[in-house]
Amino acid sequence: MEEFVARTLTVNAKEGRQTVTVRIFRPMVAQASWECPWQIEWPDRKRTNSGHGVDSVQAVLHAMQMVGSELYTSEEHRSGLLTWKEGYSGYGFPVPARIRDLLLRDDARFL
Repeated sequence: MEEFVARTLTVNAKEGRQTVTVRIFRPMVAQASWECPWQIEWPDRKRTNSGHGVDSVQAVLHAMQMVGSELYTSEEHRSGLLTWKEGYSGYGFPVPARIRDLLLRDDARFL
């Protein structure tokens, strides 16, 4: 798989700042649809999955929404320890409509 885009987040834990790397790989044609694999490397675990769609754009959107869902439903988010960049509240990933209420201020405003 070829990396398409990546973002680095931070967990501000008792042990210090730890990196969370989000990778979205190039979309590719699957059997009956397009597939866009993604991966989140947490300090203590790795989560992988794929977004699917009728074309590459929809597959990327679904992958980004899946990443956003994983971030916003994580224990690191619930505990308030997960951050992206200084001065921004959120992680810059869209989420499906059914969990938009979880978005932080800047993400709720811009996404």
